[in-house]
Amino acid sequence: MPSLAPLKREFQSNTIQGDPGLLAWFKRILASTVGGKYLVALTGIGLTGFVVIHMIGNLQVFAGQDAVNRYAKMLKDFGPLLWVARIGLLTIFLLHVVWAVRLSLRAKAARPIPYVHKDAVQATLASRTMLYTGLVVLAFLIYHLAHFTFGFVGGAEIDGKTVNYLDLRDAQGRHDVFNMIIFGFRNPVVSILYLVAQALLLLHLGHGIQSTFQTLGLSGPRWGSALRSLGWTLAFVVVAGNFAIVLAVWTGQIQPVAPIYIVGS
Repeated sequence: MPSLAPLKREFQSNTIQGDPGLLAWFKRILASTVGGKYLVALTGIGLTGFVVIHMIGNLQVFAGQDAVNRYAKMLKDFGPLLWVARIGLLTIFLLHVVWAVRLSLRAKAARPIPYVHKDAVQATLASRTMLYTGLVVLAFLIYHLAHFTFGFVGGAEIDGKTVNYLDLRDAQGRHDVFNMIIFGFRNPVVSILYLVAQALLLLHLGHGIQSTFQTLGLSGPRWGSALRSLGWTLAFVVVAGNFAIVLAVWTGQIQPVAPIYIVGS
């Protein structure tokens, strides 16, 4: 009598019946709250690394015109790879922001009726304002790129004329990032916007770093206090470094290097 059980050859090996595939599984993970928190945490790590490297690169302005312009030229020489890195960074930033907003909206939807008593017991100012500080930093980043990277807004005031930052050159024909930074932060409006954005970055980064460790399961009673200190220390170092550049321009510690070369002049 033949067996009613299916033969092994009727099924492909190493498969699961009804398996929708890796892409569908990945979508389900991202659609979940836990998966969304992991995505925000991992993209946050990438963005934290960027702000640290960006700060270190900008601090070369204290080493003089040649140092910072040479550094900028090195980055530009990567050519298409630099744009790949920029697009990748922008993608990470958008994923971080979009999923953070989604998680915030989902949390609010889960509690349509607000608490009667809103006094925070454990929540800090930084934790309660993470979404808002992140959105403001995003808005400033867009302005910062338009201002310094693409030269869409603003410019250096030289001899009564407004010169696009991208047209500044040093004696070797390199983009004069050194003088660009100085002329840029001599504008009080730009400087104040920059400092405000950095203060909000301090709040966002300080809480975000420790929150990342917690989301990834790397925090606990033994390490919680140390990780909080690490988060705030790193945030203070990054923001202090960025503040130092603006204050150095304001106090005249770093001055424009003459002659100033302009493309087409």
